[in-house]
Amino acid sequence: MKYIIYTLGCKVNQYETQAIETLLNEHGHTAASEGESADAVIVNTCAVTAEAGRKSRQAINRLREENPGAVVAVSGCYSQLSPDTAEKLGADVVFGSGDRVKLVEAIENAALTGTHKKMLDKPFERRIFEELPAGAVAGHTRALLKIQDGCVNFCTYCIIPYTRGRVRSLPVEQAAKQARELDEKGYRELVVTGIEVAGLRRADQELLRGGITVGSQEQLLLLLEDLGS
Repeated sequence: MKYIIYTLGCKVNQYETQAIETLLNEHGHTAASEGESADAVIVNTCAVTAEAGRKSRQAINRLREENPGAVVAVSGCYSQLSPDTAEKLGADVVFGSGDRVKLVEAIENAALTGTHKKMLDKPFERRIFEELPAGAVAGHTRALLKIQDGCVNFCTYCIIPYTRGRVRSLPVEQAAKQARELDEKGYRELVVTGIEVAGLRRADQELLRGGITVGSQEQLLLLLEDLGS
């Protein structure tokens, strides 16, 4: 199956797109060449502003029209926030801001049987970090490593806590494992990313009260220093 992935938004979305691409490739699928029609199109959406939402809708429409007959899958913050709109725009597979490891299977089922799938996250119930393959692009020297998701600030102007849920983080041991794997693959620069990386220390306290152990910023810094030495 040939696929196209279109990404809007932040570096977390870029990381998650690269993880989805890795999962697609592991299932034997390949990216469509420029100008080549795809069997599946995936739009990784954003909802941080009204403009981001408009661009997400525009991308779904455009890619559906440019690839007639293709399975249209959407994921990310906009589809989490407005799944019914995504369906009305022609999306066959609607995922939100979680469970991306199941996205490839849903796309394959839609391509084979025409089965539509809607799988939204429950942001305020999610307490465990969703671990995905470390994001990287072959031939590049820079890789992304997502270590944190969610936000507990609830700023009046921001929708993200409602689409991403509360803070959770990748255990330090897993961060170290993914970082070393990327280092061994030859990536010379590692971009550590998250929805609110600066809030990790506050998140430690909140999550520990909920019985979930996460790594501290100090541990993470030691890890990165060790890799750089």
